[in-house]
Amino acid sequence: MKDSKKHILKTSLLLFLQKGFKEVTMNEIVKSSGFSKGAFYHYFSSKEQVFKEVIDVYFRQMLHLDYNTLPSDSLQSFYKANLKIHQDRDKILHSWYKETFDGDFPNNIYYILFDALRLLPEIKEQQTNRIQEELKAWEKVITNAMATGEINTTFSPKNLAKLFVYSSDGIAMHMIMISSSDKLFNEVKEIWNSLYESVKA
Repeated sequence: MKDSKKHILKTSLLLFLQKGFKEVTMNEIVKSSGFSKGAFYHYFSSKEQVFKEVIDVYFRQMLHLDYNTLPSDSLQSFYKANLKIHQDRDKILHSWYKETFDGDFPNNIYYILFDALRLLPEIKEQQTNRIQEELKAWEKVITNAMATGEINTTFSPKNLAKLFVYSSDGIAMHMIMISSSDKLFNEVKEIWNSLYESVKA
């Protein structure tokens, strides 16, 4: 991807995080990108087109995780590595935001997801597939942890996987009005540690 287009998408992502799709205007995107209208429209003809590519290029990367790259020999190692990757990605977003805007980073990832689900019908299927992939990865690691004796629980691997995944999603939703990502990650870490301690052999 050309650097100019990449810059436009990065700037647009930050604007959508700040205000949501509806409130951001095409003029704002053009102005914030630093391009002339002629140069900008060489790459994009509408706000909808910009938003779709932001979702394709950045948002999917923020959500997608290649679970094959995470340690699978231990449930504890798996969830700690999972959390660290999301924290590292969050730090990158924060640094981008500070380079472009003043003030606190808006914790509006879910706003963008809701806009994408509403405006881009294909996103719902993609997001459903992502969740299923995530649950299967957790289930596989939990099954292994049971087999090795790392954990001992009456929960099925499938249901324990749901507890880990849905607890983090629930915390994120409850904290959507809080700009502190550190607080969010600390809450998830605390819950995941507690879940792990409750099933550890």
